[in-house]
Amino acid sequence: MHLHTLRVGELETNCYVLWETPTDVLLIDAGGDAEDILACLDAEKLTPTRLVVTHGHADHIIANAELRERYDDLVIAVGRHDAGALTSPVRNMSVFVGLHVVSPPADTLLDEDDVVPVGTCALRVIETPGHSPGGISLFTDDLDGAPALFCGDTLFAGSVGRTDIAGGDWELLLTSIREKIFTLPDETVVYPGHGPPTTVGKEKASNPFVMH
Repeated sequence: MHLHTLRVGELETNCYVLWETPTDVLLIDAGGDAEDILACLDAEKLTPTRLVVTHGHADHIIANAELRERYDDLVIAVGRHDAGALTSPVRNMSVFVGLHVVSPPADTLLDEDDVVPVGTCALRVIETPGHSPGGISLFTDDLDGAPALFCGDTLFAGSVGRTDIAGGDWELLLTSIREKIFTLPDETVVYPGHGPPTTVGKEKASNPFVMH
């Protein structure tokens, strides 16, 4: 399995490209700089088949429309409770920074325990609301020999997602982290929406926002 990380957009959102074969490719969070994402796909001769949005904020969906223009068959998937944010500049908050971001609507709505396949890897959907009402994470127990979690803006290395925005809920965020993420194996590699990767064990031991 191949994993490539692109930092895209003004907020340096992590866009993850995951593939085993060139015609079965998963994108996670196309948050901007569509030309850079397309250049990466072209360089590796990849055709993306699925695009999963971890949550509907603008900095995670800006490139969706351009990607769909290039790849007609690209399936866009999002957590059920954030689906409306894709097509609403108010709900995705772009209007508040002078932008008008509109993604194509989702083709697939994801719920707890749904499975997103890519090659021989099965990524299980974990609902992790708090930063947004419909935030989701994707977990696999084996990505190149270690469990892995793609968690959007729920948890970062040494920090957590903000909740002082529309739809944010601090207590719900903490519940998502403590009951959904911190119950995963300590060796789980956490790939967040911004910043470097970390591990569940490290964040359980030292994240100042979540420590009891």
